[in-house]
Amino acid sequence: MARYKDEHKAEARAGIVQRAAERFRQDGIAAVGVRPLMADAGLTHGAFYAHFGSRGELVAEAAEYAANSTIAYLKAAVASAAPGHEMDALVKNYLRPRHREMMALGCAASALAPEIAREDDATRTRFANRNREIVQLVADCLPPGGDATERLARGYAIFAGMMGTLQLMRVATDPAEVAMLLAAGREAALALAARPFSPPAAPAG
Repeated sequence: MARYKDEHKAEARAGIVQRAAERFRQDGIAAVGVRPLMADAGLTHGAFYAHFGSRGELVAEAAEYAANSTIAYLKAAVASAAPGHEMDALVKNYLRPRHREMMALGCAASALAPEIAREDDATRTRFANRNREIVQLVADCLPPGGDATERLARGYAIFAGMMGTLQLMRVATDPAEVAMLLAAGREAALALAARPFSPPAAPAG
């Protein structure tokens, strides 16, 4: 009986986290209260504290869940790409019209980063670690060259550019402008990815 209760509680907690991850991405963290969130999950407001010590705990876990979903999606896109076309697959699967429209299920960083930046250090660290996994995936898709630090820095630059493009696409209301941003964002990301790394400096003397 105790095991059933534990499993039921774990399932309920997972459901709350998943729903919060969607609502936070769709509506913003500040706009989502605990009471409506628990109602969405089919639970009472009072049941919240049986699962979480604070709203901040839920924010941290939901943001991490959302980021993990993004990582899994992009890894699947890369894994299914033809050899040598991994970067192209990553960029085109990130920057696409459906991603613009599906904010509740889309990139956690593009939807939540401005609000997560105002959370405590522990929450920011958890979220940053997940985003670093995305950046590392981008770096792993780059052509040969550069050391680990240079590749990671290039990965950050590409991911930041794609994030910004996605955010601008979501702000834009003119379909022609959205299409322009999509094409330009893809072109810029792929051009940066293809840029050769500087050759290592020759040893002195």
